Amino acid sequence: MNFVRLGVMWEAVERTEGTYDDAYLDKVEELVNKLGDAGIYTLVDAHQDVFARSMCGEGVPDFYAKQILADDKYCVSKTFDKIWGSLYKKLGICTDIDSFGFRKDANGDPLIEDCQTRDFFEYYETKQSLNAFGALFTNKNGLQDKFVSYWDHVSARFANNPYIVGYDPLNEPWPGNPVKDMSLLRPGHMDKKYLAPMYEQVY
Repeated sequence: MNFVRLGVMWEAVERTEGTYDDAYLDKVEELVNKLGDAGIYTLVDAHQDVFARSMCGEGVPDFYAKQILADDKYCVSKTFDKIWGSLYKKLGICTDIDSFGFRKDANGDPLIEDCQTRDFFEYYETKQSLNAFGALFTNKNGLQDKFVSYWDHVSARFANNPYIVGYDPLNEPWPGNPVKDMSLLRPGHMDKKYLAPMYEQVY
């Protein structure tokens, strides 16, 4: 074994808005160097699964996710959701994370032990997840700019480390909100419209 993909998640680096935890990055580099001494090279990965803690996931700082979701109450719009709500339910899409009835922690997020009672893939289909990914790709409230700033800081921190072979900008990006924009389901369309432009900003 000579390669690892190491999660250096945005929420771990930026614990409070606009402030980066360099002590955490020191520990990451210590691990990278130990791996390097053993002949193992590292790909730094902005890992995420279901975006943020507020939707039973991880990766993006929860305070940013909550800022976005405070404005997005609906999958498409109040009227559209009301008309198509029964179809949403049959298809298992646009579910409200609160409808699962999970207990909340002190931060107002679902308890992890409750989240783990269901297949995590279901959470990707919630309206919170769909809207959050859409916000990242469209730079709502400057979210993509903040993501780029996170990468600026992390990549500068490791720029001279000989054991870092590259960076994975975002693990398993979800295609935004295809209920609002069905074209995102066409193969390659989301990549061209949203993902490639965001990656260009990161690079």
